[in-house]
Amino acid sequence: MVRLAIVTDIEQGDRLAALVPRIAGAELVARTATVAELLASEMANVDAVVLLSEVSLNDCQQLAGAGKHLLVSLNSHLSTEAIQSLSDQCQDQGVCLMAAGTDRLLPALQATWPSLAAGELGAPGLVRLHRWSTTDLPGLSLTDDLLRDLDLVLSVFQSLPTEVYALARSVLGSTEPDYLQVHLGFDGGGMAVIDRSSTLPPGDGYFSFSVIGSDGAAYADDHLNKQLVFRGQHPVAVGTGSGELASVADLQEFCQAIEQQRAAQVSGADWVAAAKIAEMVRESIASGSTVSVVGGGSL
Repeated sequence: MVRLAIVTDIEQGDRLAALVPRIAGAELVARTATVAELLASEMANVDAVVLLSEVSLNDCQQLAGAGKHLLVSLNSHLSTEAIQSLSDQCQDQGVCLMAAGTDRLLPALQATWPSLAAGELGAPGLVRLHRWSTTDLPGLSLTDDLLRDLDLVLSVFQSLPTEVYALARSVLGSTEPDYLQVHLGFDGGGMAVIDRSSTLPPGDGYFSFSVIGSDGAAYADDHLNKQLVFRGQHPVAVGTGSGELASVADLQEFCQAIEQQRAAQVSGADWVAAAKIAEMVRESIASGSTVSVVGGGSL
């Protein structure tokens, strides 16, 4: 049984607390608004800490130093250097570090990963990812929220790109970019295109993800929470669920990784890789030119 503590605001804390009973092998033993409050309380009965609000490197390091496994929001605004430092510390101390909210565990994508792992798609050649949001749902900037998309692409190719090119534009005339396109080139001629926009009219947003390999292709989107599955006959629309399933999947994977004493999805190393490429995306936008990745290769 993994004994969890949640550190976040009241609203999100209530939502997460309601999910814990659905997690096999997990028990909620503490809830606080800040890490300082948690550290000041009785920590002996806490095995792991869920940190889904903005946190500091020092907060995470104190918890890791106390032997607590960490599930930290991918968009916690830690720098690449901070993530690397935390990842190294957790590895040295045998502490599980996982980034939450990466989309790898989204129900809509669950039919894709086994096909990739089994080699059914062959060598990945092209990944296309579209994430279009609406003007009435403001959130993180297009580049701040890019880590989740980069992590998906890197998990397909299992390597860093060799080249990064990105451009950002203001389609609707706002002061901040509302359109972003990222091109990633990989060894062997593979490539990825990430297309992000916040210019849709009020209503539902749209997410789609496709992989084209040398022997097959996979496609998923969030339209009506369905996924099309092709297995040599007629395509079948598979219901993938909605609502809190992604958060449940994050929590379940975190607890299973702790119990099985293995690296979690997404590990600290995966988080570092996505953060490094995000830095290069920003560099390419600022310079208007392609950025070469030094020391690329397998993850």
